[in-house]
Amino acid sequence: MNTPIIDLHIDTMYALANRYSSGDLRSNTGHVDLEKMKTVEGGITSCFALFVDGQETPQRWNAVNELYRCFLDLMHEHGETITHVATAENTEGCHAILSIEEGGVLEGDLARLEILHSWGVRLMTIGWNWENELGFPHYRRGALKPFGHQVVERMEELKILVDVSHLNDEGISDIITIAKRPVVASHSNCRSVCDHSRNLSDDLIKKIARTGGVVGLTFCPPFVARQSTHASVEALVTHCKHFYKVGGAEILALGTDYDGITGTCEIRGYQDLHILHSALKRAGFSSSFLDGFWYKNAQRVLNA
Repeated sequence: MNTPIIDLHIDTMYALANRYSSGDLRSNTGHVDLEKMKTVEGGITSCFALFVDGQETPQRWNAVNELYRCFLDLMHEHGETITHVATAENTEGCHAILSIEEGGVLEGDLARLEILHSWGVRLMTIGWNWENELGFPHYRRGALKPFGHQVVERMEELKILVDVSHLNDEGISDIITIAKRPVVASHSNCRSVCDHSRNLSDDLIKKIARTGGVVGLTFCPPFVARQSTHASVEALVTHCKHFYKVGGAEILALGTDYDGITGTCEIRGYQDLHILHSALKRAGFSSSFLDGFWYKNAQRVLNA
């Protein structure tokens, strides 16, 4: 397998900062490190999420600033191996794109989006698993809040992609109604295949596709197979088939959620992605579909 990879969501920054992975960015016990990234022959660009748990960390803005400082330190320390980029044009080597997981880091201050934009942030989830000033999580009912509307509009002006993973159905529908640019779900799967509120209904998959957006296939076991602690290749292929059936060839991207998931994955890290590639080829997917899945679809929206 010699093709570029773009991964729309990893939680490696949070894992390293909180010592959930033993080691450092060069080599650690988690899913992602530079040694594993370098096994991708075609080059890899990963979206490093600055994740803040709004209940665990009341001072959300301070927490995301601290994670950003840690990110800069790591990029400086390992600059000979990985480069912080704002677009996904160059696929050779290892690259990091910044994202935010939890729009509540704004703490109700719209002007802070300008600061995130200056950092090079390219996408941000509206929320995580708790209610915030913008909207409600996947397991709650409720429309996008007025501040959420303001944030979406300003994000689009700044060309920060609106990421709807973790958001509830009403909030996603509201965003799609007002969106003028592609909408993404960086790490979500198909609800028809695995009935979990974190996954997307067929209707939402179609609506995201109509915006020109993408959905990142996640390896998080409970979103791959209901009540499972293991993400098998067979189950991932089933999700890919359904995404293609419902959303077409340009909807699917990769959003592993590496270093942010519990349980086990048959694709243990980037070094094993060739296993999924081979399984998709055996399932009859064309080379053009696979290129879209691995990098072209995500590249299109990241560079929009």
